[in-house]
Amino acid sequence: MKNFIMASRPKTLLAGVIPPMVAYAYYLSHAQESAALYLILAVLGALFIQLATNFFNDVIDFQKGADKKRVGPTRVSAAGLVNISVVKRWAMTCVSLGALCGIPLIIRGGWPFLVLGLISLYLTYGYTGGKVSLAYRGLGELFVFLFFGLFSVIGSYYLFSLKVNAGSVILASAFGLLATTLICINNLRDRETDAEVGKRTLATRFSERNYQLFIVATIFAPYLLLHYFRDYKMIYWVFLGLIPALKLTKITFTKKGADLNEGLKFSGIHLVVFSALLSFTFIYESFL
Repeated sequence: MKNFIMASRPKTLLAGVIPPMVAYAYYLSHAQESAALYLILAVLGALFIQLATNFFNDVIDFQKGADKKRVGPTRVSAAGLVNISVVKRWAMTCVSLGALCGIPLIIRGGWPFLVLGLISLYLTYGYTGGKVSLAYRGLGELFVFLFFGLFSVIGSYYLFSLKVNAGSVILASAFGLLATTLICINNLRDRETDAEVGKRTLATRFSERNYQLFIVATIFAPYLLLHYFRDYKMIYWVFLGLIPALKLTKITFTKKGADLNEGLKFSGIHLVVFSALLSFTFIYESFL
C-alpha cells in the first residue's frame, strides 16, 4: 500500500478532482436543482484518469531513463520498489474504472463526452508514452491547461446544467492555469536532468528566467480572471490566496533542483486555498 500511494503522487491528484468540485459550487450559485450524482462520477472519473497517468508515467520515465538522476520524490519503478508489470496493472485497472465512471456521463452529455473520454483514457499512456508522448515534446503544459482546466471544468458544468456559459469558461481558464503551475514547477525542477535524456519540456526549451516568468503568470493570472465574478459578495476573500502565491513565487526564483519540491507543496497549497475560498464564495451566493 505504501508503494501504491507513493506511485499515485497524492499531491498531483488535487489538480484532477478539484475542478469538477469548484464547477459544481459555481453551478449551485445560480441553479435550483442538484446534480450530485454527476459530481461524484466526474470526480471519480478524474481521479482514476489522473492515477492511471501517474502510474504509466512512473513506468515510462524509468524505461526512457528520465529518472536515472532523480531529484524529485521517489519513483517506485526507478527505485526498484515495485515491478513495472505491477505498476502497469495498477494503471490499466484505473483506466478500466475511469471508463466505467464515464458511461453514465456519456449517456448524460452525448457523443462529445465519448470523444473526450476516449482521448483522456488514451492520454493516460500517451502523455509520456507511445508516438504522441506529449511530455517529451513540450506539450505537457498545454495538455494540463486543456484537460485539467477547460475540458474538466466546462465539461463538468455542462453535465450539471446541460449548457455552457461565460462564467464556466472563465472558471475553466483559471483552473487550467492553476493546474499548469504544478507541472511547471515539476518541469523547472527537472530541467537539467530532462535535457540530458532528451525530454524536451518547455522548461528545457525556454531560458530559465523566461520559464520562471511563465510560471509567475500561471500563478497570478487566475486572480485577474476573478474580475468576472466581481458581483459575488464574498469574491474578494479569494485574494487571501495571494499569501501562498507570493511564497510560491519566491521559491520559483530562489530554489533549484530538489529544493523545488517545496514549490510543489506550495503549488498544492495555493490550489487548495484558491479553490476552497472560491467554492465558499459560490456556495454563500447560493443561500442568498
